[in-house]
Amino acid sequence: MTLKLYSFPLILLTQILISQELDSSLTLGKKSLMILPTTEKVYYDISNKMLSIIADQATELGRFEVIDRNIVDEILLEQKFQLSGMVSDKQIVEIGELAAAEEALILTIINFGQKGVLKETKKKKEEKEEDKDDSTLFTWLVKTIVTESIESSKKIDTTKLRLELENNIHTEFRGSIKLVNVVSGISEQSFNISASFTGGNRSASLSKVLDLLSSQIGHKLKELYMITSEVIDVDGRYISIFTGEDLGLKNGTMFEIASKDKERTYKGRTVNIPGKSRGLIQISDVGPDASRAKIVRKWRTIRPGNKVYELKSPATVTDIGFSYSAQLRYEMVGKLRLYPFNDLSGSLNGYLGSIKDSRETMDGYLGLGLDIDYTFLEGFGTNSSIAIALPALFAFTTDDDGHGVVSFFSGPSINLNFAIQINQKRDIVFTVSNIFTDVHGPWQYQEKTNETDDDGNAITETTSAIWDKDAPIISASGIYFSIALRKINF
Repeated sequence: MTLKLYSFPLILLTQILISQELDSSLTLGKKSLMILPTTEKVYYDISNKMLSIIADQATELGRFEVIDRNIVDEILLEQKFQLSGMVSDKQIVEIGELAAAEEALILTIINFGQKGVLKETKKKKEEKEEDKDDSTLFTWLVKTIVTESIESSKKIDTTKLRLELENNIHTEFRGSIKLVNVVSGISEQSFNISASFTGGNRSASLSKVLDLLSSQIGHKLKELYMITSEVIDVDGRYISIFTGEDLGLKNGTMFEIASKDKERTYKGRTVNIPGKSRGLIQISDVGPDASRAKIVRKWRTIRPGNKVYELKSPATVTDIGFSYSAQLRYEMVGKLRLYPFNDLSGSLNGYLGSIKDSRETMDGYLGLGLDIDYTFLEGFGTNSSIAIALPALFAFTTDDDGHGVVSFFSGPSINLNFAIQINQKRDIVFTVSNIFTDVHGPWQYQEKTNETDDDGNAITETTSAIWDKDAPIISASGIYFSIALRKINF
């Protein structure tokens, strides 16, 4: 595999010599980028932290050549650029030329603050709700007197109050980042960032906010410079593309494939008509400047020379399925698939249905579950897999004394799935399930006792259901057939 990856440059060179020069729209190298500080001196400390985060995220993405901060600082000092006000277009161009940058990111801090806040207990929340409901003069006078007495006593313990404020800091940050072309000085794109957190001392609270902002900035920077590549060759279900470690590409990154844009002249004006979408690929092996990817889904023929466009985020796959068994069970299941394009994948499931118990009564149920799925056969437009399903369900009915009762049950199964692609974003999935065992717990309900907790709420206890004869039993064992509609979002 390593040998094959390192041979990509040779394949690429051959393609170039045989066909034509590379399309100018391809992402051919890193974009040089400088990061300018905020224009507000009052936010100097937080500005430095934010600039470091922006630089780290841009470097980690691998598609930016970040100009060293010290170089930018030296230029600002030597040229005596004053950043106390808004940076002019002319200044941005001059700074960019001196730093040899193509683009600049300018951070603007709109608001930053930290303050201590008192923790709001459950009792205080309930008192607030009571204040809204009670409106008589008498109750108002009583509550006012009591509240003033409590507040007076609190003033005595100033040390406790101070410690509470110092260890429950609310930190809030709002800002914006603008991408500027240093050749023209014109702003190309901008995005807002914001985060807040309450808890801990000043340092801990700020650290949480910076972590949130770091994640936001990483996603936004990626969107600013999405990779466009090209198919070098096609080998069955795998292709080679003209992008690798040189642009920070990683395994699992997904791209959409499309034919090249076409130029058309209409009434003397040349326009570009977007190419037709052809499929999805997922990077499986990354080389120095080229990579190998698996075709995970296609709806048109994929050929060398097709364009490859990076997706902002991996495609997601969801299923909605229906299962029916005459006089026994009806079920609807929703699934969010995990690692859907790997041979070994899984899903998080939600269930809603009804099932007949041993008393010939249809009991409703709902619950959650997990599938572990292995794909053993793939073909053009089809997919076959075997899965183990592990549901955790709760059935509900009424006992013979009129109580609403609940019981846990589960029916682990082995499923055989066959999916057929019906368009670029939809599949239909047929499943045969064998529920090979049953797990069924006792029927129970919650009953209030005469005791109360510290807040005055009645304490409840779990009580066994009351039956005049044998308790109903749920048995789900057997063979079931189901059909599902699968949606691929990208």
